[in-house]
Amino acid sequence: MTLFTTLLQKHRFKAFTIATYVYFGLLILLLLLQSILQQRDGVLALFSIFAPYLFIPFLLLFPFLFFRQTAFLRIVFLLAILVFGLLYSPHLAFGAGAAGEKPITVLTWNFLGNNARSGSLRHVLNTEQPQIVALQEADWRGIDMADDVLTRYPYHLYRPDQGVPPGEVLLSTYPILDYGEVEAPDGSRAIWDIPRILWARLDLGQGRTLFVVNAHPISAVNTVYGCTFCPKRRDSQIQELQKFIQSHLKQGEHVLLLGDMNTTDREVAYKDLSNGLQDMHRLVGNGSGHSWGLRQLNRFWALLRIDYMFASPNIQPLSLKTDCSSRGSDHCVLIGQITLK
Repeated sequence: MTLFTTLLQKHRFKAFTIATYVYFGLLILLLLLQSILQQRDGVLALFSIFAPYLFIPFLLLFPFLFFRQTAFLRIVFLLAILVFGLLYSPHLAFGAGAAGEKPITVLTWNFLGNNARSGSLRHVLNTEQPQIVALQEADWRGIDMADDVLTRYPYHLYRPDQGVPPGEVLLSTYPILDYGEVEAPDGSRAIWDIPRILWARLDLGQGRTLFVVNAHPISAVNTVYGCTFCPKRRDSQIQELQKFIQSHLKQGEHVLLLGDMNTTDREVAYKDLSNGLQDMHRLVGNGSGHSWGLRQLNRFWALLRIDYMFASPNIQPLSLKTDCSSRGSDHCVLIGQITLK
């Protein structure tokens, strides 16, 4: 009986070892395929989004690393750690100097404010004291009731009768010279459900202006009937957003792109989104930058990075903080500091 049990355990361990080799091989193969094919949708695109979490099963190998005759398992474990570290290790950065200028503090947050949680917003504003605030999915009636917030930010765009896209809010201590929304291009109305881009040109004084864009492209998940993950519509919106941004970059304007982009930095659409712009997290942010997640057990677990601050090359990013304190929204707050070059 003891011999039979020993043989059974050996066979089970051998099957476990083979399964580990196969899993690691498939993981590397899929990573290589996606890097070559650059799929925007389908299985490979979904794989690229969640690839970091597919390395978690390798933690199960750790107890076996101290057994005899597990040299190959140790090699696989170390290779998995190496690949994960090269591709997905948390970002480390040190804030840049302000070069003698007073920095501008900017905040962006998918407020998820349909329940008029003005208290959460007020607390963030009191703590961070930003000069520019961009919100998405905000209830304009909740903002309307926050008299102290509107007094603090005398220049504000949030009401539908101002021609502001639904859910978009821009609060500023700087005067707003002009503003508008990006309309659907001729013959392409099918890619828009509602207007999703608000822009405003702010007067910073001394002849300087800042062109701020608050954007919220549609999600690729469950937004097309009969399709769970369909990014085509979102990607089209991002491409239209980029065309709009490029026209202002060519004019030499100081451009700041903020918002919930519903796009991870591991997707092909990220390359379209970031074209010609500086990703502030990659320059001066720390950690993973994950900004969307789940609320469970009274905690907020950030899983994906889909909220961003992008700056034109003539802007100097100084710092970027991703604050994931639980505030009722399923998005973190991004707080950044910039100066103009």
